Amino acid sequence: MQRRGSPNLFLLLWLLSSTAFGTDAKGVTSASPNDYTSSAPGTPRFGEPVANFTAAVGKTARLSCKVLNSTKFKVAWFHMDRKMLLTIHETVVTRIPRFSVTQDGDDVWTLHITSVNKDDRGQYMCQVNTEPIISQIGYLDVVVPPEILDSSSSTSSVVVQENGNATLSCHATGNPPPHISWVREDQKHITIDKRKKVTRYEGTSLHLRSVTRSDMGAYLCIASNGVPPTVSKRTELSVQFSPTVVVPNQLMSAPLGTSVTLRCRTEAFPKAVTYWRYQGNMIMSNEKYSLTEEQEHYRTTVMLTVNHLTPDDFGQYKCSSRNSFGETADTVQLHELKVQVTEPQREEYIKGTDSRAEYGVNDVEVYSPRKEESYGEPLPPTDYDSGSVSGGYGGVLGNRDSHPPRNQQGSPGNYGSRGSDGSRSPQNIYSLFGMSAGTCFRSYGVMTALALAPTLLLWPRVLVALYTLDAHR
Repeated sequence: MQRRGSPNLFLLLWLLSSTAFGTDAKGVTSASPNDYTSSAPGTPRFGEPVANFTAAVGKTARLSCKVLNSTKFKVAWFHMDRKMLLTIHETVVTRIPRFSVTQDGDDVWTLHITSVNKDDRGQYMCQVNTEPIISQIGYLDVVVPPEILDSSSSTSSVVVQENGNATLSCHATGNPPPHISWVREDQKHITIDKRKKVTRYEGTSLHLRSVTRSDMGAYLCIASNGVPPTVSKRTELSVQFSPTVVVPNQLMSAPLGTSVTLRCRTEAFPKAVTYWRYQGNMIMSNEKYSLTEEQEHYRTTVMLTVNHLTPDDFGQYKCSSRNSFGETADTVQLHELKVQVTEPQREEYIKGTDSRAEYGVNDVEVYSPRKEESYGEPLPPTDYDSGSVSGGYGGVLGNRDSHPPRNQQGSPGNYGSRGSDGSRSPQNIYSLFGMSAGTCFRSYGVMTALALAPTLLLWPRVLVALYTLDAHR
């Protein structure tokens, strides 16, 4: 059964151990080779060396000491770094409740340390009260995860003016000693100077020279030593500079009655106040004007929408931006965009109630729709039976060159028409000689009669000749 005793016994045992053992060059008390190989009957000896042990903070450590022939002797544990007697046989001497001892069998004594902390690291001596006293030492290594020291590291925010220099520092403790590296939170390159850019910087101090606005952002100090968890600290680097204004379109045009949006892009830190002016007056949001803003880090885009443009809205608009480091501005010139509305070309449509009309077309309607269509070259003249003219129902006249102007007669030439089914009919051909359609049809009938008149006058002579020929027979 484990018992706890007075720590005053440590003084007596320590005096005995300090006189009975020598020390090596490094100041570490070590067992003699005879302590493992002695074969004298009933003489205690160590069965094996004390194995070193490594434990993480908060875990449990165990150191075992194997002593043969220890029936009539006592085994004790010491913490050499603290010069502290921990246990004697089954009795726990120290008042620290995290220490305990167990006996496994007749010859193994194990020291247990729960909830290990960094102060428990060091050399532990297993000692037997023989004459002379024998002992051996094991080492307990306590690994500690990294911890960043805020007192010796940069604050969470560092401010520098553009083109100045900045230094970010980060220090950490832990066992093993932590490794320090730097990265940017946005994964961009770290600009060490104009010639050197890296994605990761190794070292406790990050020196940035001639910083620009592009260096602005969050930097992460990462400390690691192989013992989880890895820790990091965030430092925000702010670069101060006066505003710059960029107007993407300095000359814009829009028709009357429409709306137009003017854009102004600014860069500034601290954030600048950006506003629009027209004819010397600051523009505020109302029914006439709409102001919107888009923010991205140190970049700002201010958009001005002018609604229902009137002649009084055209002129110069000024975008101004100001912060504690300066003020700048740029302008946009808004002009009226005049739209010319041209009358569409016209074509004559002829719509007939019958596909054929002799000496004219019945129920002819002439109209000019908005949608127009023309095709082809003029067709050659065509002979017509009985002097009639064929016209397709719903035909559309097409011209070779251009359509006749409004209220003017068409130019002489042959015109083709297209039927209601979209097919081109070679019969629907009209020869226009500066005349309207009806006049053209009637003129063809008269001309046909005139052409046949000479033939009719010859018929009596032909008949007389035939009669004389028959009489001779």
